[in-house]
Amino acid sequence: MARILALDVGEARIGVAISDASQILASPYTTLEVAGNEARLWETLRRIVEENEAEALVVGLPVSLDGQIHQQGERVLAFVERLKRHIRIPVDLWDERLSTVEAQRLLAEREQEEGGRRPRRGSRQGGQGKKGRNRQGQGLDALAAALILQQYLNHRHQASEEASQ
Repeated sequence: MARILALDVGEARIGVAISDASQILASPYTTLEVAGNEARLWETLRRIVEENEAEALVVGLPVSLDGQIHQQGERVLAFVERLKRHIRIPVDLWDERLSTVEAQRLLAEREQEEGGRRPRRGSRQGGQGKKGRNRQGQGLDALAAALILQQYLNHRHQASEEASQ
C-alpha cells in the first residue's frame, strides 16, 4: 500500500502529516511556510507527494460547530482548487473541526509531562520569544495535520470492517 498525506492549511503555515505504508498510523511530517512564492509551495508539495509515493491527499476543511463553512473554509476550498492543478493524486476533504484545539491540548500535556525540564519563562529557548513561538506553531501545525489524517484513516478502516461483515 502507498502512503496518504494530509494537510492542515492555515494562513501562515501548512502542517503536513503522513501515514505509514499500511495506512494505519499517521505521523507529523513537516510544516511549510505559506508566505512567499506560491510556485515554490506547489513544487514542494509535489516533491513531498512523489518522494513518499503518496496515493492520496487529505486536506482538513475547517467547518464551524454549526456545520457551516465560513471564511477560513472558503480559503481552504480555494487552496484545494489551485492545488489540484499541480498534483495528480486524489484529494479528499476532511472535517477538521477542533483538530488544532486537540493538537494544542496534546502539546500542553507533553509539556506538563516534561515538567521541570522546561526553560524558565522569558528564556530564549523552548518556545519563548518570536522564534520559539514559531517553532511551537510549526509543531502544532504538523500535529494538527496528523490528527486530521488519523481520524481519516480510522474512519476508512472502520468503514472497511463494516463493509466486510
